[in-house]
Amino acid sequence: MNVKWSRLGSTLRRASLLTVCLMTAGLAMPLAANALPALFDGRFYYTGGDVSIDVLHYDSMYDDVLQLRTSLGVVDLANGSQIGSNATLTAKQLADMGIGVGDELKFALHVRNTGHEYSLGSGDMNADGTSHAYIRPGAANRYTVGFEDLYGGGDRDYNDTVFRFSGGLTTNPGRDDARLARTAQVAEPSLLLLLLPAVGLLGLKRRAK
Repeated sequence: MNVKWSRLGSTLRRASLLTVCLMTAGLAMPLAANALPALFDGRFYYTGGDVSIDVLHYDSMYDDVLQLRTSLGVVDLANGSQIGSNATLTAKQLADMGIGVGDELKFALHVRNTGHEYSLGSGDMNADGTSHAYIRPGAANRYTVGFEDLYGGGDRDYNDTVFRFSGGLTTNPGRDDARLARTAQVAEPSLLLLLLPAVGLLGLKRRAK
């Protein structure tokens, strides 16, 4: 007895197999780190080691300065207009400021032209009652932070000054944000397993002569 595929059956089998392959490939593609939600009330907490800040973007008519507020005073860290510049807070410097592991890192944006200051965190920390920044977690303990520098929230584009924070900090001392970012880049294995039997079932569709 010869076993052959019918032309129609063969065509359907190949089309179905191609569909399954494309679906599997699509599920296997990692999600971009930007798929993680932005935290508009987020704050940073110290986890130890150095903390680095890079200036990524500037789109404002104002003179914006990133500051760190400590029990010993206020420290100017980076000018938003100096794209590509970097500031690093060493573990020793942070210790000398009285900041220990688990303490909140109180960053804020100071607008020199208007005198307004906008803290990283919930809106009730600011004079206008508005949240002026978002934090977006990324891979390897990196976070993108965008600020809105207009009183009252302005156009709420949160890209007047954008920084990247990295190193010894987290948005939640009880959670590993780096692990969360890595998880977002891994395909869902249960879905892939569900597709595998479909490939085997395609081989059962034969016509005997």
